[in-house]
Amino acid sequence: MSSPKTSFEVQVLDGKHWVIAEMAADEDKAKAFAENLVQAGNHAAVRVVKDYQRIDGTHTETVLLEKQIAQKGPGDPTLASITEAPLCATLEDFYGQPSRTTIGRLLRKYLDEALITPFELLHDQKEMKRFGDKGNLLFGAIDRVSALQAKAAGDENSKARKDFLDKSWEQLMARAKDFVAKKPKTPANFTDAVNASGGDAFTLRALMTLALLEKRSWFGKLDMVIAWAAEPAGQANMAVIDAVIADLMVPAQVIQDLLGFQSNLSAALCTIVNLVEGKGEAAKFAPQTFTDLNALFAQGCLPQSREVLMARVIREVGGVNPLSRNDPSQEYEMFHKMLHRLVDKDSVTGGPPLAESLLQRGSRVLNSGGATVAAPQALQLMLGALADGCVRLQFLLTLCASSLGKSMGEVLTEVLEAHIRRSSHMDQWVAVRLPPPARMAALSAAHKALKSCPVLVDGFKKPLADLIDEVMVKYLTEQEIIEKVDKPDDPLAARAIRLVKFCGAGVLIEGKSLNMAKARVVEHLRQKQFEEKFVASCPDPSQGEKALRDFHKLLVECGFG
Repeated sequence: MSSPKTSFEVQVLDGKHWVIAEMAADEDKAKAFAENLVQAGNHAAVRVVKDYQRIDGTHTETVLLEKQIAQKGPGDPTLASITEAPLCATLEDFYGQPSRTTIGRLLRKYLDEALITPFELLHDQKEMKRFGDKGNLLFGAIDRVSALQAKAAGDENSKARKDFLDKSWEQLMARAKDFVAKKPKTPANFTDAVNASGGDAFTLRALMTLALLEKRSWFGKLDMVIAWAAEPAGQANMAVIDAVIADLMVPAQVIQDLLGFQSNLSAALCTIVNLVEGKGEAAKFAPQTFTDLNALFAQGCLPQSREVLMARVIREVGGVNPLSRNDPSQEYEMFHKMLHRLVDKDSVTGGPPLAESLLQRGSRVLNSGGATVAAPQALQLMLGALADGCVRLQFLLTLCASSLGKSMGEVLTEVLEAHIRRSSHMDQWVAVRLPPPARMAALSAAHKALKSCPVLVDGFKKPLADLIDEVMVKYLTEQEIIEKVDKPDDPLAARAIRLVKFCGAGVLIEGKSLNMAKARVVEHLRQKQFEEKFVASCPDPSQGEKALRDFHKLLVECGFG
């Protein structure tokens, strides 16, 4: 039975729900963090909640501080709200995917009205001038971004960043103007653009922009870029094609039309994940573009586009939009289905940020009362919803590397340790329905995931990894796995080869369990006249010497030296 624990959660009001923004073991630190959020003014309300875990495992929450934040007056309605902006150190950084994604989110309304991507905006003089002449939009955008960048850098004065952004905008304009002065022709295809660029990266992008601007619909641009990817020149320059596709994956309308009919948000998010993994199946009303994109994702050609789409999934999973808007009674079921699509024994799709978003969503959905519950309670509910011990361990290890996981500190590591210590049998780790090789491989992978987790110290990991190895030893013993591999009635050659291959198959844990199997191999090798007996037991004695040589090679390949 655990001892009493006290933690402090800083929560922010997100719509109608309180969402955990930070966790601290100290009350003063929690309140200081809350005050910083109040000063930033990015949330409707902030509060500090003391969570006390009794000896019996139940929790009591006490609100220590709660502040409503006066809402700022409306700014430029064409600027969207963003909470972070990547730092650009060089002019080329402005053309990069993090910068373009930020522009795409900040200027979403303007870009949708103009039907241009950030890629096009940054490479065309006319579009840059049109944007600059749009009232105070340019100045407002620079002010917003410079303030966020200064805050992220710990600089209270954003003037230096503002001056840098102003100067950089002028340089971007000058570069686009120089390109126009050369009177370039719109390329007929991507090969023409590559040939006309003379190997200059900016010129290639600017030529692509000329062709893109002639398409006055999102899908017109997208289909053209996909056609470019099919050209030999496109296959050799996929990074720049991926950049345009990534920008086209930001508008919500593009995603909605691309996915076709989706019964709810949960289904849509799972379809996006299937798409970026190259496993998507076109839904009803989905355009051919979906299938074409799926093929490119399957080839691993679109890392930037994958990042943009997964960022959308992470935001939506952690957000407050219902997973089943038309049927609220299905909210839990839809979350459960999405959870098992995103988390398996090998990974959490989307990594630590998605693990954090899942916990935030789970803190609302899994609680039958409907309100947000404390992170430790939500974590226990999440673990109960996951399939088996290996999947639970993968989720916990991934969560450890997230911002929320790090802020949870000992609360999370204690849950992780408790999970491993109470899972003392194979049945608690892997589904019984799986065949023995798959069960052993899954447990071995869990062991490796724990040992390789970079955010946990070795002194914490080693004893827990040894416990998992003990589970494998118990399974080998109870199920007589080694005895079934080393069947006494079979010829010696067949038994020895099977045993060595079993040791080298990667299904055993490097420790006691692997040593058990290796000991049986060594037992055979040390018997008198092993080689003569091996050759004699071969199906074709004339091939016995060759079989023995192959066996010795196999020994080396499987780590017997």
